[in-house]
Amino acid sequence: MHTDSAAEPLDRAMPRRLGSLRLRLTLAVPLLTAAIVAAFEWSGGGHAVWLVLLLSAAQLLLIELWLLRPLRQLAAGCEAMESAPVPLTPGEAAPVAGLALELDRIGHAMRRARGSLWQQDQDARELRRELAQQRTLLEQAHAALEANQRELASLARIDALTGLTNPRAFDETLRREFKRAQRQRGLLAVAVLDLDNFKQFNLAHGTAAGDAALQRVAALLNERFKRDTDVVARLGGEEFVALLPGFGMAEAQGVLESLRDELRELRLPDGVGSLTLSVGLAAASPAHPYLSAQALLQAADEALYIAKHAGRDRLSLAA
Repeated sequence: MHTDSAAEPLDRAMPRRLGSLRLRLTLAVPLLTAAIVAAFEWSGGGHAVWLVLLLSAAQLLLIELWLLRPLRQLAAGCEAMESAPVPLTPGEAAPVAGLALELDRIGHAMRRARGSLWQQDQDARELRRELAQQRTLLEQAHAALEANQRELASLARIDALTGLTNPRAFDETLRREFKRAQRQRGLLAVAVLDLDNFKQFNLAHGTAAGDAALQRVAALLNERFKRDTDVVARLGGEEFVALLPGFGMAEAQGVLESLRDELRELRLPDGVGSLTLSVGLAAASPAHPYLSAQALLQAADEALYIAKHAGRDRLSLAA
């Protein structure tokens, strides 16, 4: 089967064709030159042989420079093109370019997403730190609030100057103990105590000495009435009250008389003088009941009024 040389690969066919062309030119140029020289000799020229050689060499050099060398360069270019990767056709290049552009967009979006996630993580950490600080501050505020509530509750039941129970807390305790005494058919004594001429004492020695004297009297009352069930309160000013569960009139009277004696001997701050005490005493018992806790306290207060008008520095018993 006949095979056309044009069907051969370009990298093998092109060098072979250049070699054949060079051989033909090499043979044809001298013959052509000889023919020209023969014609010249026939016309009467000399030195034919040397002239043929020189013309042949000149022609071969010109052919090499102007024809064969460009052809070799063209062959080399064709060989390079043959070995180069086959480029994509325009129809194929467009999807690839679109895919590259889409991939670039996806990469840009992923970078933005990573930056956004990093910023969100930083914000979340900062928020957690702030929440931890707020939680600590809240716990501290809660602890401070509880402390204030305890202090307020204490102040609501304690007299600020003397540390004794205040009137509100005393009323609650009086009602509770009165009901207990009624249920158990027990004894309950209430004594109202008032310092004699205390206003004159303040005028003579000053309010600071008066406050110190009230504190000293309060300490004496706490020492005297120290059972767990005893309650001593400051009703206001120089007036005090003692609640003595389980005591009848006789037992309470003995304790209060001793208290009056101790108060006369009490050394006040800076030796500013002495104080005396007037006392009104009432006691509830099965034999001598009262209708209410308030009635019992009022009976003791009325007895104090009698003691005051009878000359002070004495103890008066409720009828």
